[in-house]
Amino acid sequence: MRSNDVRSSDTRSNDVILSCRGVRKHFGGVVAVEVAEFDVERNTVTALIGPNGAGKTTLFDLITGFVDPDGGTIVFEETDITDKPAHAIARDGLVRTFQLTRILNKMTVLENMMLAARQQRGERVQNTFFRRRDIAHQEAEIKVRALALLERFSLLPLAYEYAGRLSGGQKKLLELARALMTDPTMVLLDEPMAGVNPALGEQLLRYVLELRDEGMTFLFVEHDMDIVMRISDRVVVMATGEIISDGTADDVRSDPAVLAAYLGDHAQEDIAEAEGEQP
Repeated sequence: MRSNDVRSSDTRSNDVILSCRGVRKHFGGVVAVEVAEFDVERNTVTALIGPNGAGKTTLFDLITGFVDPDGGTIVFEETDITDKPAHAIARDGLVRTFQLTRILNKMTVLENMMLAARQQRGERVQNTFFRRRDIAHQEAEIKVRALALLERFSLLPLAYEYAGRLSGGQKKLLELARALMTDPTMVLLDEPMAGVNPALGEQLLRYVLELRDEGMTFLFVEHDMDIVMRISDRVVVMATGEIISDGTADDVRSDPAVLAAYLGDHAQEDIAEAEGEQP
């Protein structure tokens, strides 16, 4: 392990929190996802990597209910979620962020946070007339929790600013903080480092590792291989819709199938030839 590696050395559990079997999705004649077997262990950070068009985001969409699979089974926390809509899956404790943040720019940072809280009594029309005191009490509790999360993510001074004024990195932090308002047990991060400056990026990564050590599970897509190798407990590689490699960062880095997927079928020969030319 390198000196700047921030992975925990704790032994991870073999408890599977998410399981996919025979999951497939075709768009016309194009195979987007054809995953025979894929598991994520509880209390880990798992990276899902692969070249552009490998099917990573589509697999995210399938797992979180944004796209319906053509076949297969997806199980989360021992419950079949294959045919559940996205909002029901989020209620079950499985949430995601997006490569392009979906922050409500014309609302304040605090309003974005409070809107994400689950099971708000004020959402039901009949409650607004008959349970006003309960609604006010719950809203106060939600506000306290939202402010606490904003403080943890160093966003508290921006609580009453419009979210549209935040930088790209701050929006990524807000999206992660907002996801936590739903009390998830597992979070899927789609390219969390895209558009984030290095300082905020390091801050975001440390939050992820802290949350993992507190019991949360993460599955993330990321193109920055240095980030992947530094923080992942496990790395899963996709190419042309299929999983071609699965293991530790060191295992995957030296897998011939991974080199071929990223660099072409002759990658190993080219690398060997280049090494042979070195003095």
